[in-house]
Amino acid sequence: MALDDVKASKRKSDPGVRVIGGRIYDSSNGRCCHQCRQKTMDFVASCKAMKKEKQCPISYCHKCLLNRYGEKAEEVGALDDWRCPKCRGICNCSFCRKKRGQSPTGILTHKAKASGLSSVSELLEVEGHDTFSYQKKKPKLENVSNGDVVAKNSNKAAGKIKKALNKIKTDFPRAKPEDVSIEDVAKENNKVTGKIKKALNKTKNGFPKAKPEAASVEAVAKENNKAAGKIKKAKTTNKMKEEEIQIEAKLPNGISLTNVSGIDIPTEETGNVLQFLEFCSAFGKALDLKQGHAKSIVAAVFGSGRNTRRQQYCSVIPMMIQLMELISHDRDMSLSLSATDSTWFSSLGECLLQSGVLSDVFPPETFKSGVSEYKKMDASARLKLLNFLCDESLSTLKMRNFIENESKESDTKEREAKEKAAAAKEKEKQLRQKMQGDLVKAHMEKNGAPLSIEEHHKVLAQIKAEAKEAYGEMLKATSRKRQRCDAVRTDPILLSDDGLALWKLKCFEEEPKFLLQDVGGTFDDLSPHEKWLAFKPEQKQEIEKYISANRMKMMLAQKNANVEIN
Repeated sequence: MALDDVKASKRKSDPGVRVIGGRIYDSSNGRCCHQCRQKTMDFVASCKAMKKEKQCPISYCHKCLLNRYGEKAEEVGALDDWRCPKCRGICNCSFCRKKRGQSPTGILTHKAKASGLSSVSELLEVEGHDTFSYQKKKPKLENVSNGDVVAKNSNKAAGKIKKALNKIKTDFPRAKPEDVSIEDVAKENNKVTGKIKKALNKTKNGFPKAKPEAASVEAVAKENNKAAGKIKKAKTTNKMKEEEIQIEAKLPNGISLTNVSGIDIPTEETGNVLQFLEFCSAFGKALDLKQGHAKSIVAAVFGSGRNTRRQQYCSVIPMMIQLMELISHDRDMSLSLSATDSTWFSSLGECLLQSGVLSDVFPPETFKSGVSEYKKMDASARLKLLNFLCDESLSTLKMRNFIENESKESDTKEREAKEKAAAAKEKEKQLRQKMQGDLVKAHMEKNGAPLSIEEHHKVLAQIKAEAKEAYGEMLKATSRKRQRCDAVRTDPILLSDDGLALWKLKCFEEEPKFLLQDVGGTFDDLSPHEKWLAFKPEQKQEIEKYISANRMKMMLAQKNANVEIN
């Protein structure tokens, strides 16, 4: 390791004034807290005890005093005889605990509050002072081709070399320029070079430099086994997490969907009805469909309401004729179709014959007998014909142009939403900086004196309120950015290997707006008897939890796959 590789510390001796998380850190004018050892402009409570005819210099900031000892700084600051935790022998800072032969506790505030206790000091009294011990994480080890074990980072080695250099630097008194000769400089340089060389030889990548014969095959194999054990442990942990997620989050039981938009439909036709309604929802603008027109067609198909036969000729057949004219125009066929004669029905048969689909359901001779055959058809057959024409229309030039235009418009809106989100984010950042500046200004107006806790909380409340408003604007812009173009594609929210698909369709507006499709097998081998299930509004939270857990499970599975590849 070269001497140039040792980077100087980034820590500044005088970082100046900083505002972080609503606290003002001032290295010059701030009061140092004995617990957290931070110089802030927060309200501090100073010890009133006398030591050797002098007042104890120790102070505690209001946050540490409340969280670590359950005392309020303003209350104890008003007392004339208040003695700090250090003077009382109960200080639980890392320095004082080390002096008493105990290990530092680390951050225990959250654990104390979760246990129903008021402070860390109370937690230590209940659980025991030796129960908690904070340990620094050891650097992870990796194997290299030459058999040496190296640390993942060279911080340890850099620290040792820096310590050696500091020791070298302090070994020599600072001499005046006129007292130093060329021979003395050369002599001292040789000493420094020797000490540096000794320090570098002593350590290699943070570990004692081993002799060549020490790096045996057994040692390398041992380290390889350790690394393999760590990978195996990580994979086992991830699998356990997957099992925990599977147990914790389950999809609630749904209700068979037999009513859509107030229309009673057979269970086996639910998927076909939703397909038609979703088509009309996405392409209603291209077909000039009025609001509620698609629902009236479904109601007419399944005979819901009065004058069903009249509705067929007022809504269903005109819809079929409109779609056939769209298809025929794209295929350079000049057709003059009317609901009053049988030409539309025979044209529908020709369209089916050219496509080559549904030939087992609708033989060619079906359409040669005239409209009388259509009148004999049940609701399921009529809905199949309607969905067939919807699918065929998607390949027409008009529909393709509509999809392209909608896609471009969606991309433009998404780009504008991204710009708005970036502007809202920048506004939030500037607002936070402004509010922090206001906090500093409030301190400066008191000639640098710390604000009271009440004044501090008042300024912070104002900062949080305005920051929340800016954050809301950013979230609103972000939600616009994630909107999808419905004309391009409708994808399920979740798709499982056991034939379950969770949907959120635009045509289904009943809370909680989630639908479950069960194909009764796998999606590669579709069953003709699929089921569609709806949920109750109170089950929305369970469904969202299930979605989140499944996404987490997929992330863990991908992580496991990456570990196996590496």
